[in-house]
Amino acid sequence: MPSVFCPEDSKWIQEMLLKLNTSQRQKVAIQYADVYQEAFDNEPVSYRQENRARHEANSRLRVRADRHSRSGVGYAEAPPLAAQGRFSNATAQTPDQRRG
Repeated sequence: MPSVFCPEDSKWIQEMLLKLNTSQRQKVAIQYADVYQEAFDNEPVSYRQENRARHEANSRLRVRADRHSRSGVGYAEAPPLAAQGRFSNATAQTPDQRRG
């Protein structure tokens, strides 16, 4: 678990961290705490500090966990198909056809 977080988020944070590889969990937990503390310190209005910190840290954790959990189990987008160019099978000519 991160060193700094809101106690109400602890269950959700654990769920997100479990989506990651064990090697990534500690690094992400440290980054979560850094983002949380930075957002908390940068918010000038005292009653908004915790909300801002939770929003920033949880948003980044959610994006990172979703991105890495899908790639970790092999999900990836299919590469784009090449455009039909001059060498496509439909327009290929044999050397005899090119000589005319």
